[in-house]
Amino acid sequence: MKTLSLLAGMFLLGPMVAQDPARPNAPSAAERMQELNDLQEQLVKDWRAEMTKAREDAKAGRKGARAIRMRPDYGPLAEKALAYAKDFAGKDEAVDFLIMVINLDQTRARPALEVLMADHIDSPKLAEMGRMILYLDRIVTPEFAKDAQAKLMKSKSADVRGWALFAVHQSTIESADLDGDAYKAARTKLMAAAAEVEDKDLANQITGAIDEREKFGIGCTAPDIAGLDLDGVAFKLSDYRGKVIFLDFWGDW
Repeated sequence: MKTLSLLAGMFLLGPMVAQDPARPNAPSAAERMQELNDLQEQLVKDWRAEMTKAREDAKAGRKGARAIRMRPDYGPLAEKALAYAKDFAGKDEAVDFLIMVINLDQTRARPALEVLMADHIDSPKLAEMGRMILYLDRIVTPEFAKDAQAKLMKSKSADVRGWALFAVHQSTIESADLDGDAYKAARTKLMAAAAEVEDKDLANQITGAIDEREKFGIGCTAPDIAGLDLDGVAFKLSDYRGKVIFLDFWGDW
């Protein structure tokens, strides 16, 4: 009975771990990702332990106290993720490893992005890069970022296109003349994207940026504020229209 139970358990668990048909004994993508996550966790623990020791050495005035990195050295981990991505070249599983590389190590971000642009441009998984698409110019060169964002705008994934469109038109929404053609064109494209995407966070980011510019931008009329002053007298911001005032917003949270 125990043998039958064990076999039944193996049968149920087996299909959950997809194997590479060409290498039936190789670890699955999920197993390798778990390995990388475990390694990252260990690197963080080791780095924190080094930070603690360095502080203790400095506090005690011990000689030989050395400077510690501001973050763990993820280089070897990123290299391993790149290698695993090659093992799943052309497959959707590779996207997870490549995005991990971009997240962990900017010095290795470009080769990972090159593979994503060449082989996975239509993968919905690219949307997991999310806000990174907005800041590609800080991760790689501005020229490469511009080219990558242009390619992403042609993805079959609405969410990927949406993030790329937002990246390309964000500065226009933030600074262009509200009555100008550039602002109007960017606004039209982004509102259409916001209505199409499934990522609610992205939709809110787009509409929020437009609302902020149109309601709170320089030259806009401030929304009326009503309340009580320090003497308990009711007032409205509009009571001071035409006067120079200083508003100080604060909280005790």
